[in-house]
Parts: sequence; structure tokens; C-alpha cells
Amino acid sequence: MKATAEAGKLECIEQLETLRNKMIQTANTFGLQHPMVLNYSRKIDETHNKIMQLQQQNK
Repeated sequence: MKATAEAGKLECIEQLETLRNKMIQTANTFGLQHPMVLNYSRKIDETHNKIMQLQQQNK
């Protein structure tokens, strides 16, 4: 079970980095208040929460 949770955590971290890079690129192009930027921010928050949940499962 721990190995599966750890693999899921690593996948989420990679997804988090991808979302972060997309958010930065979108913000540079369209501005910080653009709906796409806010959507990426929301997805980053959701992914971060998932990582935290997986960490709790590992304990």
C-alpha cells in the first residue's frame, strides 16, 4: 500500500510542476487575473491537497 501511495504522490508532484509551468506561461501571456490562470491555480491547489492526503496515508 505504501509503495502505491508513494507512486501516486510522485505522479502528483510531476503534475503539480506541469500545472505550475503552464500557469506561469499563461500569466505571462494573458495576465494574472485571466480565467485560465485562475483555473490552473485551482488545479494546483487540488493537486497539492491530494499530495497532502497521500502523505497522511503513508504515516
